[in-house]
Amino acid sequence: MVASGDPRMWKSTLAKASSFLEETQHRVLQGINPGGIYEAVWCRDSSYIILDWFLSGNIDGAIQQIFLIWSHQIGPDREEKLVYGRGSPDMKFLREAAKEDRKIEFEGALPTSICHASFSEVYGKYPDIDSTALMISTTSWILNKILLKNRTSTRSSPRPIVAAEDSPGYVSALLSRLGITDPPEVTEFVVPRMLKAVNYLLTRDIDRDGLLEQSHNEDWMDTLLRAGKIIYSQACWLLALTNFAALLLKLEKESEANNMLDLAGKTIRGVEDILWSEESGSYTNVQVTDYVGDQSGTLTQDISHYLVATTEEHLVANTLKNSYRESIRELAQIDLHARSAKTLDTIKNRLWKNNWPLVNEHDQKITGPRILRPQEYHNQTFWPWATATEILARSRFNRIQECDILFSRIVSENRPTARHRGIPEIVNPRACYEWINPLTDEGGGVFPFRTGISAVRIVIMEILERIRTSALCPSTDPYTSPNQGQNLAKNI
Repeated sequence: MVASGDPRMWKSTLAKASSFLEETQHRVLQGINPGGIYEAVWCRDSSYIILDWFLSGNIDGAIQQIFLIWSHQIGPDREEKLVYGRGSPDMKFLREAAKEDRKIEFEGALPTSICHASFSEVYGKYPDIDSTALMISTTSWILNKILLKNRTSTRSSPRPIVAAEDSPGYVSALLSRLGITDPPEVTEFVVPRMLKAVNYLLTRDIDRDGLLEQSHNEDWMDTLLRAGKIIYSQACWLLALTNFAALLLKLEKESEANNMLDLAGKTIRGVEDILWSEESGSYTNVQVTDYVGDQSGTLTQDISHYLVATTEEHLVANTLKNSYRESIRELAQIDLHARSAKTLDTIKNRLWKNNWPLVNEHDQKITGPRILRPQEYHNQTFWPWATATEILARSRFNRIQECDILFSRIVSENRPTARHRGIPEIVNPRACYEWINPLTDEGGGVFPFRTGISAVRIVIMEILERIRTSALCPSTDPYTSPNQGQNLAKNI
């Protein structure tokens, strides 16, 4: 019998994966904006695209873009114009210019989008949790990998690939002017800014239970009006904390690293104590009492991000300090593997419709500012970006057959349609679309959508690397370190 973690079990998926990597390389190197009408740099999207650049060998380009984004961190000393509120029902979906008091309140956060050299936007009433947290995570992960390989600024490398001519002109202009590619210099620049970003995010834990609270539309689902303690946002926060802690440890900043690990432990305890539902068999969002949408209690695909966050390599590595183990000692009584397995089963049972993984369970009647029809945008659609994260979660539990089903759905071509952009007979891998209508198999939104393409590529590259290093082992418990062979709970 072939073990569940045996590379031979991945043969079907890997054949499709290799072809997809080769065919999409040129698309992701055209810029760090999502593509199409999304001409601005969106921080959450860029976190995926920049990581893809790095993994694809465009190291200098990734470093340049990291510097660029963190140079737009919100603060009272920033002269560029900042607007906010366009996605907030509290502000009647009207944006306002942020005055100095707002910039002080938002200090440390990253904007939702960097529209050009002197203009940025916060989409909601407050900065998105995921936009800031995901950039902390990606920045820390990349710089940690570079330091691990002892790269220096004197190394020779090809000329960095920057934004293509058809992407926003300001990006190319800024990169040309800045020319920042030296990892130690960029590290010195961004670490204080990431510490400031963590301090901002901490202000969103209003009731001090370890969970960050958000207002309406302050995450990637910027039409569903969800507000409160959202699993996806906790996952982004946890990724930021653990990856930043690993970088700080590498920089011998042990005190700061331990602070991050303490916060990570508190976040996990909060999720497990407050956001786990035995009745639902999954983690569930807790909406605010004055919630204006109609998604309360609705299962969403992006809860799979939490399973990814809790199985990150730094969470099970033996490099973590005692402060982290102390902070989550109570979790020794919680079977994280069993809860994660139940969650994956629940997602499959309730969100997979004829093998179409949908982003949410029910038709949403109340959305805003954009009014959504069924099977449109965030309303019961198939998103390759979100599905890539679900694949990553399932792969870490060696649920290979389910990964293959989902991956086949992503990389297969959609049906020809004459209604997309008015061009007849368009057939492309579904991963190239922002979202897909599961009833008609028509691509919707931006094409090509670099965020989704990069997310899929990142998952492929992780799986390939784990097979190469034999990290895919017969054990189906990702809370076991390949190096230690011990259960996380037992280590703490």
